Amino acid sequence: MLMEDLKQIEVGSAGAQDFEEVVGDVIRLCFFRALGNVEARSRDSDGKVIRDWIASNRASNGFWEAMRTRYGATQVIWECKNYADLHADDFHQLSYYLNDFGGGFIVVVFRGEMKPSYYGHIKRIAMHNKGFVLPLTEKDLMVFLRQARNGKIKEDHIQDKYDSVVRKLS
Repeated sequence: MLMEDLKQIEVGSAGAQDFEEVVGDVIRLCFFRALGNVEARSRDSDGKVIRDWIASNRASNGFWEAMRTRYGATQVIWECKNYADLHADDFHQLSYYLNDFGGGFIVVVFRGEMKPSYYGHIKRIAMHNKGFVLPLTEKDLMVFLRQARNGKIKEDHIQDKYDSVVRKLS
C-alpha cells in the first residue's frame, strides 16, 4: 500500500505532507530493528528548528551501528524534500542540524536523481561540520519497501548508497 501511496503523491508543496508521512512509515517499517522512538516534526528546545523525522539509533551492529560509531549518530535526522532538485539552501539547512548532541549523520530523501553538484555540498559539510549527509531518492524508498514486503529486512542497499557517496568524495 505504501508503494502505491508513494507513486500517487504529487511532487511539490501540495504533496509535501503526504511525502513526509510515507517517509516516516518507511523508517518505522523498514528500519525498526535499528531505529526506534521515531518522532515527527521534532523541534529543538527553542522551537525554532524543525526536523521532519528523528529516530534513536539503537543498533548494536551493521550499518546503523557504524554510523553511530563514525559520526556519533545517536539520533538520525531524516529530512524530506518533495521535489526533484536539491539546492545549496537545502544542504545549508542540513548542515545546521549537525551537532554534538544528536550526532553528525543526516538522511535527506528527495524525489529526483543524484546530480554531480550534490557531492560538492556533501563534501563541504563533511569537511566543515564533521558530519555526513546521505541522499536517498524515491527509488531507494521503493527498494526498502520491496524488501519489507518480501520479508527481507537488510541493510545492503543503504550501505551501498553510503559507499557510493563516500567513494565519490574520496
